[in-house]
Amino acid sequence: MSERKQYQTFAVKKDGTKLPIEAESIIIKVGEEEIEISLIPPHSVFNGKLTLATGSAIQGREDERNSGTQLVIEPGASNVIHITPKRL
Repeated sequence: MSERKQYQTFAVKKDGTKLPIEAESIIIKVGEEEIEISLIPPHSVFNGKLTLATGSAIQGREDERNSGTQLVIEPGASNVIHITPKRL
C-alpha cells in the first residue's frame, strides 16, 4: 500500500504571490453551507485526487445528522467547474 502524502497548498494573494498553508483540510463557507477540501487523501487509492465533503459528512464528526447537503457541479468556461452546496 502506498503512503498518503499531504498535498502542497498555497494561499494566492492578489499580486499572484503564493503563501504556503499548513492544514489537513480547507473549509470554504458559501452562505450557511460549508465545503471541505481534504489536503490528505482519505485512503492511498485516492492519492492525486481531491476529496470534497459537505453537509452531513462534515456534521457527522460533530455527531449531528440531518438530511444533508448535495454538491451541484456545473461546467464553466474551458477549464472551470462551479461547485455549489445545496441543502436537501
